[in-house]
This record gives sequence, C-alpha cells and structure tokens, in this order.
Amino acid sequence: MQEKEQQTESDRDNRAAVVAVMAIVLVLVTVIVIQMIQQAPMASPGGSGEPGGPPQMPPAAVIVAPIQAVNTQKQAIVTGTLRARSKMAVAAQESGAVVKMLVDEGDEVQPGATLAILDARRIKAQLDEARARLTVASNLFEQRQAEHVRAEIDLQMKAGLTASKAVSQSDVLDAEKTLKVAASQVKSAADGISEAQSRVELLDVQLSDLTVKAPLAGVVVSRNVEPGEWVSAGTSVATIVTMDPMEAWLRVPARHLEAAGNELAGFKVRQSATGQTFTPAKVTRVPEVNGRSQLFTLVATVSNPDRKLSPGESVTGIVPIGKPDEHLRVPVNAVVHSPHGTVIYVVQKPLSDDALPTGRPVSARIAFERNGSAFIAADNAGFSADDRVVVEGNQRLLPGQSLMIKTSDQQGGPPAP
Repeated sequence: MQEKEQQTESDRDNRAAVVAVMAIVLVLVTVIVIQMIQQAPMASPGGSGEPGGPPQMPPAAVIVAPIQAVNTQKQAIVTGTLRARSKMAVAAQESGAVVKMLVDEGDEVQPGATLAILDARRIKAQLDEARARLTVASNLFEQRQAEHVRAEIDLQMKAGLTASKAVSQSDVLDAEKTLKVAASQVKSAADGISEAQSRVELLDVQLSDLTVKAPLAGVVVSRNVEPGEWVSAGTSVATIVTMDPMEAWLRVPARHLEAAGNELAGFKVRQSATGQTFTPAKVTRVPEVNGRSQLFTLVATVSNPDRKLSPGESVTGIVPIGKPDEHLRVPVNAVVHSPHGTVIYVVQKPLSDDALPTGRPVSARIAFERNGSAFIAADNAGFSADDRVVVEGNQRLLPGQSLMIKTSDQQGGPPAP
C-alpha cells in the first residue's frame, strides 16, 4: 500500500513540473511576439532600421466628370391637357327642314363657309308678298302726294277769290282742312312705305339665315343634324373647334402660385404622345386654387400652324420657377449622401508632378435636380467650373486619398451622364 501511495505522489509531481515548464515557455513566446510587434513599425521601408512614417493607403480607381457653369432656374414638371381656344356649336337662327348638309367631321372650314341649307320656300313666299305690299305702299304714297298738291292749289284759288266775295269764308276754311288732311295722308303713306320696306328687309335676313355658315375658321368635330330633319331656332347644326393657336391648361401645385408663370424663358410644353416640345407665345395664370386638389391653372398659348396638336391631348408643362441664376451643374452620381451630410468629392491637383491627385470632400447644398444632374448655387460652392468631380468610386473614398483616374472602359461601365 505504501508503495502505491509513493508512486501516485511521484506522478503528480511529474505532471506539475511539466505544466510549470509549459507555462514558462508560453510566457517567453508571448514576450517575444510583443517585442516583435512593437519593433515592426520602427523599421523603414529600406530596412535601415530608422523610424519611418505610417503606411500609405492605395490609390482609388475612380471616374471623374467636369463641372459646368449654367444660368438656369428650378423647374416644375406638371401635367395638363390641350384645349381649343374656341369651340362653338353653330346653331340655326331660323326654324326649318334641313335640305343639305355640306360638311362632315374632320372638314376644315373658313369663315363664311356654308355648313347647312334649310328649306326656304315659306320665307321666299312671304318675301314676295312683302315686296308686293311695298309696291302698293309706294303707289299710295304717290297718290297722297298728288292729292296734297291739289289741296294746296284749291286753297290758293279760294283764298284769292275771297276779296271779290266770289267764295265764302266757309269755303276757304274747308279748303284749309282738306290741305291738312292731305298732308297727314302723305305722312301716313310714307310711314307705310317704311313699314313695308322693314318687312322686306326682315324677310331678307331670315332668308339669309336659312343658310347656316361658319363664323370663323376651324375644323368640324361633330355633325349634329342630317338632311330631312326639322330644326328649330337655336338647334346646333355642327360643332367647330379652332386649331391655331391651341391652349395648354396645366395644373400646378399651389406652392408655386407666386413664382410660376412669371418668366417665358425656359417655359416649354411637351406633347406626351410624341415628346415634341413647343414654346408658348403667351402664358396666363389663373389665380384660383382648387380647394380639394390644391392646384391652380396656367394657360399656355401655343402656335399650331401645322396642326400637330389636337384638343384633348395630354401634355407636360416644364414651368420655370423663379428667376434664372448662376449654378454649377454636376452629375447626380457625384453627390454622396451620408449621415454627416451631403458631400461632393472634388479632384485636388497634386502638389508635385510625380504625385497623384487626391479627392477633397466638399459639403454641398443641392438647389435642385433635373435630368440626371444636380444644380448647386455658384456662390460659396467651394469649387468652380474649372474643377472636376468624382462620379464613380466615390462611395468608399476617404478624404485625401489618392486617385487613379480611369476611363469608363477601364472601369467596366459607362460614365455618368
């Protein structure tokens, strides 16, 4: 038993010695490694053992773009529709049956062109009767004039015989009365001629109104009656719209009420179907905001001599907001948004010929964006149109890091617009 106990204690002593030796070796290795780490930065790149600077970051491969100085302003992109400047339902002014319709939908008409002809037989019969009455009134007027002349002569004769007592005073008074009656009848006959003449003129107008004519130039968009139909006065015969000029009715947010529509420069109307743009000759602002949509209306008058625009088409308005000012234009890819703000990396020229350019971050306040470009007010921008900006490779770029400027082919993708 004693021998077993002595052997067990000997094994424990051996294990403890081994553990102690391993611990000492581990401590020595740790110390050596720490010393190597501390001494490693002190060696220069040439191996001379003299202290050197911190290790340099590798240059970043980037693509750059120029900065452009432009005189522009903010724009609002709004939608709207085209309307004809004038749209009229041409109505018949007299009642009657439609004899002929001389236009169809799509026909272009000029002022005074005949659209429809109504039955004129009744009016013509009444006109013949009125002309006959005018003739009778004219003959009656001549008769009354002759009677008036005779009454004047009778009065003169009887007045001359009064002194010789050949004619009594009563006969003279009767002659005076007859003259006054004749004068009144002449006036009445003249009024009868005026009445008959007015009747003839009225029937002439009614006869002319049985031919329905276009009041102005335009295109027929609706033919509302057919031959044989009876129309009353005021019934629409055809609908005509004017084609030149056209009006673009644009709906603009109320926040632009004061600034929109003041400048014609830069104002464009784009046809949605074709993408073609037109410059308006006049812009009118309707200062009334819809209470539900909070939109107001701008009416842009657009010349349309070639009939490229049609009423009802959808259009887009490019509305300048405010007045033009100097801005610096950069591709929108040059703008880097981070928790610390919005920055743009500007290419900094190297200090020596054998050095690489570096990226200099500049805080930027974007005035507005349009068509893939960001616009920054030129005043106090921190860079100028002579500089270049990084448009690719700027997301992980560090301030002051060297730049290796490459073309889009070397980078493997297209450059920023």
